[in-house]
Amino acid sequence: MQKLSVLGACAAMAMLASGAAHAQSAPSEARLTSPVTAPQETVIAGVAWRCEGDACQGAGARMNADGLVRECKKVVAVVGPVASYKSRGRDLSIGQLRACNKAAIQMQTARN
Repeated sequence: MQKLSVLGACAAMAMLASGAAHAQSAPSEARLTSPVTAPQETVIAGVAWRCEGDACQGAGARMNADGLVRECKKVVAVVGPVASYKSRGRDLSIGQLRACNKAAIQMQTARN
């Protein structure tokens, strides 16, 4: 009887671990304010991103603990301003998007 309890607990822990791994690798999505003219692929903070038209999708395990706005800023610094951003099942609010895009504009101005 005790062996069954231990095996059941192990199985439950394995399911939880695989669920957490799946949540980390759930795709991120961004909608660009200006579409790209040709498909682009890049890796940003360990996540492989592909942009085509105004749609970008990122896939890869996220090992960092960045907040969504900080994560968005990293993406926007490479691909440009976004109209929407979703990661780990959460969408950025309008205020968060403004903060994300503002940082990208400042970075682009500094480069020029």
